[in-house]
Amino acid sequence: MAGYAEGIIFFNFAADALLLFVTGKLSARPLQMPRLLAASLVGTIPVWLYLAAGPVGLLHKTLTVIMPIFMIRIAFKITGVTSLISMVLTFYFIVFLTGGILFGFQSMYTQYAIGGKWSLVFFFIVSVGISFYFIQRRLFSMNTSRRTISQTVPVSFTLCGMNWSGRGLIDTGNALCDPISKKEVAVCQINPYEQWPEALFKEDISDLLHLPDNWTEKIVWIPSKSIHAESKLLASFRTDSFTVWINGKERKTDRALVTFTDKVLSDDQSFICILHPNMVQE
Repeated sequence: MAGYAEGIIFFNFAADALLLFVTGKLSARPLQMPRLLAASLVGTIPVWLYLAAGPVGLLHKTLTVIMPIFMIRIAFKITGVTSLISMVLTFYFIVFLTGGILFGFQSMYTQYAIGGKWSLVFFFIVSVGISFYFIQRRLFSMNTSRRTISQTVPVSFTLCGMNWSGRGLIDTGNALCDPISKKEVAVCQINPYEQWPEALFKEDISDLLHLPDNWTEKIVWIPSKSIHAESKLLASFRTDSFTVWINGKERKTDRALVTFTDKVLSDDQSFICILHPNMVQE
């Protein structure tokens, strides 16, 4: 009986470790093997309780349901409630998916493989493989979207009486800045119907000379170069005020320059501004 109990505990431990590993991979979370093994060991507590005291009704069921919360917390060091709930639901999804697939394999083997109907078994295996492929792609897409959203912050600024606000993406690859003053430059998306000066939408930079005086006196020319394009001057403007909100805290700066574009920066409109990383440094 002792060997039987040890086998159950080890199987539960190994299954929890594997499920946590898959959860971490699909969620793009960093994996630390000691924490993952510790979380898997915690996951065996309901099994120990069941083997020691037998079925204990509501207590055992409650522990079985809430134990993944502690396992996820230990394995991935998650502190935010929203992130914790999301990871726990992902874990449960993988548990149910894996259990369903194993049950399906058992049923297919019992009903068809023993009877020699291997074509149906093969069809089932291919279907599971295709399902896993599309599920993995969907989870990767969701995770990419979550990462993009987590890297955006609220931004607002005023310039010559015009107010602009939206979400800005913190782009670590954005090195655009004034080489003289070292002020960073943010790229902001604007629309013609928002009553911005028409010259801002012209491709010829000479049209910017026709801006009102209060605009032209704020122009700062920035040398820029893009891939497969020659160096050119980019018109940026000194803002009257520039504010970003980092973790709910307001941060104002007088070192901001902005340049404008009418091109769509994000297809899903998750951000309409590209920020220099120094603009959000504490």
